[in-house]
Amino acid sequence: MTSQPMAVARRALILTLVLWHGAAATAGEISAEDGEALRNLLEILEEQTEIATKTRLNADYVPGLVTVLHGDEMAALGAHTVWDALRLVPGVEPSTDQIGGRQTLVRGVGGSFASGNMKILLNGRAMNSALSANANPVLNLPIEQVDSIEVVRGPGSAVHGEFAYAGVLNVITRKKGRAAFVRATEYDRYAAGGYANWNPAPGVDASVSLGGWHAAGVGRGSGRDALYGGNNAPQSVLSNAPGPVDDEMEQRSFLFDVSGESLSLSFAYVEDGNGDHFGTINVLDSAEARGVDYRNRYLMLNGSGERMLAQDLSATATLGWQYYENHFDIRLLPDGFTWLNAAFQPTVLPNGYVSEGYYEEQRFSAELDFRWEGWEGHRWLAGFAVGKILVGDSWQRNNVHPQTLEPVEPPIRLGLEDGVPWVSEARSRRIASVTLQDEYRLGEDVTVTAGLRYDDYSDFGANTSPRLAAVWRVDRRHVFKAQYAEAFRPPTFYESAFSSDEAPSPMRIAKLEPETIRSQELAYIYKSPTTEFRVTGFRSHLADLIVDTGILGFVNAPGVDLTGVELELGRRIGPTFRIDANLTVVDTERGDTGASVAGAAERLANVVLRYAPRASRNYALWLRHVSERAREPGDSRPPLGGYETVDLTASLADWPARGLSLRLGVSNLFDRDVRYPAFTTLDVLGQPIPSYADDYPQPGRSAWLQFQVEFR
Repeated sequence: MTSQPMAVARRALILTLVLWHGAAATAGEISAEDGEALRNLLEILEEQTEIATKTRLNADYVPGLVTVLHGDEMAALGAHTVWDALRLVPGVEPSTDQIGGRQTLVRGVGGSFASGNMKILLNGRAMNSALSANANPVLNLPIEQVDSIEVVRGPGSAVHGEFAYAGVLNVITRKKGRAAFVRATEYDRYAAGGYANWNPAPGVDASVSLGGWHAAGVGRGSGRDALYGGNNAPQSVLSNAPGPVDDEMEQRSFLFDVSGESLSLSFAYVEDGNGDHFGTINVLDSAEARGVDYRNRYLMLNGSGERMLAQDLSATATLGWQYYENHFDIRLLPDGFTWLNAAFQPTVLPNGYVSEGYYEEQRFSAELDFRWEGWEGHRWLAGFAVGKILVGDSWQRNNVHPQTLEPVEPPIRLGLEDGVPWVSEARSRRIASVTLQDEYRLGEDVTVTAGLRYDDYSDFGANTSPRLAAVWRVDRRHVFKAQYAEAFRPPTFYESAFSSDEAPSPMRIAKLEPETIRSQELAYIYKSPTTEFRVTGFRSHLADLIVDTGILGFVNAPGVDLTGVELELGRRIGPTFRIDANLTVVDTERGDTGASVAGAAERLANVVLRYAPRASRNYALWLRHVSERAREPGDSRPPLGGYETVDLTASLADWPARGLSLRLGVSNLFDRDVRYPAFTTLDVLGQPIPSYADDYPQPGRSAWLQFQVEFR
C-alpha cells in the first residue's frame, strides 16, 4: 500500500538492521542498550497487523481503528496481565462484576450491557465460550507471555463474526527468545513462568510458553450486602457483611506452537479460578469459606496450511478443536438462613443455600480462505467457515428444589427438567459463514475496503454484517479514514436458558433476539519523527440489547445511542523523554428514557511519562482518570464517583548481572478509592432488589518486585 521508493528504502533499512544485529550477535556484544537501539530504529518501520482485514497492513492504514500494545512496553508500565494492559486503550474500561469476572467495557457501554461485547482471540483463534461469551483466562494471561495485543475499537463482525460487537481483541503470545521470570506482589500474590523457542529442523520453528499466578486476596471490606437490611431487615443478624471479600484468584497457561514454511500447529491450555468476591447474588459469604469457587478451563488445538494455487491466488485451510469447562461451587445465602417454601412455611437452612454446577462444551471448526490479487488494484478475500458446538455434561446440585422450594439434604443433582435454569445437555449450535472482502486501491493514496459476512445459525437464524471503509494517505504525515460497519452478538447458551422453550416455567419469557450495532467512524492521523496524533469521532446505534433483569433472567431492551471522540497523542521530547496520552469522551443515551447508560464512564484518560536516561534504564509514570458512572433506572443513589490512579515503575535491564533484569513498582501510589458499580436489579413486581450500597471497593496501593533472566 506504500509507494515503490518507500518500499525499497524500507527493505534496505531492514537489511541494514539485520546485518548490524547479526554482526553484533556473532561478536557476543548484544546488550540491553543494543536491543533498545534496535527497537528504536525499528519504530521507523510500519506497525503491521492482520486483525482488521486478515491481510497484513500498516495499523494506521487498516479500515477502522486498531491499537497495538507491545508486551515489553506494557510490562515496563507495570501491567501484570492482558486485562491490566487494556486500560491504556482509548475508550476501553476494564471492570469486574460481583464475582470478580473480567469485563471490558468499550466506548461507554457497560454494566448489564457488558457481557460478551468483545471478540477475544488467542493467536488469531476465537476463545469466547458459547455459555457466557467470555474468555477470562485469556484476559488473565501474564503479560510476560505476551508479544503484542491488538485491539479493534468498533464493530468487527464483517471479518470475525459473532461477538465482534463493540471490539475485537487478539492476544499474540511470544514465540521468540528464551527467558524466565518470577514476580512477587503485596498481599501474597506470586507469578512465575517462561518461554523458549528452538529450531527442531531446517525451516521449522517451535516455541513453548508457560506461566501462571496466584493471589491469596486482599480481603477488602465489603460494606453492607443485599441481605443486610433492605427487603429482609430481620435477616440482617445473619448477614456476614460488612466483612472481607473472597477475592482469591489464580491463572495458569501452557502454549505450544510449531510452524514450517506452509504448515503450523498450535496447542493452548489456559485456566483460571476465583473466589465469589461479593457473592453471586450480592450476599457475602463467611470469611471461613474463602477459596476458589469458580473455575474456567480451555483446551485448544489448531492446525493450518497455506498453499499457492496460482501466481496470484493462495488458500489457507484451518481445522480447530476447542474444549471449554466451567465449574462453580458456591453458597448463595449464609448458614442458618430462614427459607420460605412455596406454602410460605419457614425452614432453617443450616448450611445456607448452596449450589454446585458444571458445564462443558466442545467446538469443532473448519475454515477456508482464498486470497486473489489477479485483478489490478484489487485484493480479494473469500472465506468459508463451518462450526459445530456441542454441550457435554451439564448439571447443578442444589439443596433447595427450584420448583417446590423445599430444602433438600443432602443436595441433589438437578437438570433443566427439574426447573433449573441451566443449559441442556442436548443443546447444540451449528454455524455456517461466508465472508467476502475487496480492498480496492483507487490510486497510490486511496484504498476502499468493502466487506460482507453472512452467518447462519441453527438456533437463531441468519445475520449479515456489512462494512464499507476508505483510507486516504494524503502524504507520509497525514491520513484520513472513514468507516461504516455493522456487527451482531447472538444470545449465549446461558442467556437463552431463560427464554423460549428452553426455560423452566415460570421463568419462560419471550425468545431472545441477537444484539446488533451500526457504527460510523471518521478519523485523522498525523505522524512525524517525533509526534503522533490521532482524533476519531464515532456514532453508534445499538438495538435489541440483551440485559440481565435478575429474577426474570434476560430480556431484549430498547436501544442505545452513542456519540463520542477519542484523542491520542504520542511525543518524544529529546532522546530520553516520551509522553503518551489519550482522552475518550462519550455521550450515551438510552432509547426508552433518554438517560445515560449505567455502569460505564463517559470520560476516560491516560497520561504516560517515560524517562530512559540509558537504554537499560527505564522509568515510567502512568496517570489514569475514570469519570463518574451513572446508575440504573430505579436506583436512587447518586452517580458512582470517578477516580484517578498513579502507577510508578522502574525497569533495570542487565542488572545485577548481564542477562538479568529487575523491575519494581507501586500500583495506585496514592491509595485512591477505586470502586466498580454494584447494580440494583428488579424483582417480579418491578421493585428494586438492594445490592451493595457502597458498590464494589477494589484493592488499594500495592508494591511489587520482579526478576527476569534472559538466556541468550
